[in-house]
Amino acid sequence: MAGGLFGLFKKKTKEEIEKEKKEKAKQELEEARKVNPLLQGDSIDPENGKKKLSLVLESMGAGLEKYYFWILRFMREPLPSGLSFEVEKIRDLFDASVTSSFHGHVGSKMSAMQQQAQQYLALIGQLTKTLFPIVREIRIMDERMQYYKDSLAGSESAEIALKSIWVELVEKGMENPNSVYALSTKVGFLSLPDLFFSVNPKNGLEGVDGAVATAKEKGVNEKVGNVLAKKLYAYYDWKNKTYTEMEHTRKFKISYLRQHYNSIKLYMNWVRPYLQNIRQLQMKGSVNDADLVNAFETSKIYVELLGRKKQGFEKYFPILLVRMTHVTRPDLTYTPQGQKQPSHVGRVDIDIEPYVATQAQIDAYKGERDAEDVELLSSVDMTMNSIKDEMKAYLKEAGELFPEDEKKEEKKHSETALTPFLSIFTAFKEIFRAFVPEKKKKSEGFLGFKNTKQARKEEEEKDKAKELAKKMSWVMYDVFKKVNKMYTPI
Repeated sequence: MAGGLFGLFKKKTKEEIEKEKKEKAKQELEEARKVNPLLQGDSIDPENGKKKLSLVLESMGAGLEKYYFWILRFMREPLPSGLSFEVEKIRDLFDASVTSSFHGHVGSKMSAMQQQAQQYLALIGQLTKTLFPIVREIRIMDERMQYYKDSLAGSESAEIALKSIWVELVEKGMENPNSVYALSTKVGFLSLPDLFFSVNPKNGLEGVDGAVATAKEKGVNEKVGNVLAKKLYAYYDWKNKTYTEMEHTRKFKISYLRQHYNSIKLYMNWVRPYLQNIRQLQMKGSVNDADLVNAFETSKIYVELLGRKKQGFEKYFPILLVRMTHVTRPDLTYTPQGQKQPSHVGRVDIDIEPYVATQAQIDAYKGERDAEDVELLSSVDMTMNSIKDEMKAYLKEAGELFPEDEKKEEKKHSETALTPFLSIFTAFKEIFRAFVPEKKKKSEGFLGFKNTKQARKEEEEKDKAKELAKKMSWVMYDVFKKVNKMYTPI
């Protein structure tokens, strides 16, 4: 009974805890996506029945960039000259007809970046290819050094193994007529191998003379004893020098490994902006888009801005989502410095959509839009994530810090002398928590329902955010029309 009871409080492994966290986060993200007004397109109706305010401008004589920057500044500027919103660019896509000069201008830029990125990726591949043999050399060195460490600690088996390595590799075994094994075939030296492997002086090189003298006292003849002394002296001299040399070589190899690793990280930091820029320069349109005709000089640009007002709100925030679709004729002009600079003239459709959303819903919407960029960067970082634990151990030994080590260091500094004693009471607290119901939060009432006062407060904040989003969408719509001398109601 006791075993079954305490089995309920079995400590979970690190992998189980991480798995539960991931599953919980995934479930929360799915729930947030279902009720997310931004993802579902459930905007607030600004009393026109369309759930958005739309503007259409067409100008073949002046650039369309000014409309984008006016909206951006108006959303950012503090009251009374603006809306005092925090603005983020969520999407920025463009496409152009294949025969247009703008398409060729962008293509030449992208080609130059692709060549540079290709060079960096080739260097990263070469460095990564030579990284793992270094780790293998250090691992083999560690296996060999373990013989030395065990031998110095008094292990007779390790000492015999080292002697066998010396006889076979240094003396070349039977190939060398003066080796321990070859001498045993001669008359009078039959016992030499047995004596060589059994005589192990505690003081190493300094104790050879004493050990050989003791062997002579026990009946070993003078001639065999002299040869034994010569072989033991040569062995222990080799053992001491190779161990010291191996220690220095290992330190050098680990330092070289860290240098190699940091070089790869440096090249990865250099190539990452190129890959991002290449992704942004890629055309993201559709071949069936009726606005783009291959023989025409046309381009299409889609920009999405998300403005949020934080001041005065805790959970629910008023949101303005501005979508701008440009169908333009790019006009390439030369600057005084001799550079080509496109100017876009044509038509722009502007949609202003008011929303009310929480921070989690905003993050989920941004996460959907950033998925491609995250996938791109993770494919580059996968090279470093494939590092094995042994490589990380060597890098840590060389002084390299990883994120998990920094967290452990912070936790270590936060511990005090009372931490071991407090942890005991924490364990009892976890056990008794299973039998005693948890105290309900202030925001929860009977049976876990939200406190009426808290729920009313959140509902009032939501209504306030809704009214403000609706009002600010109309203000921006009305002021934009007046600034651009368009017809507006009184």
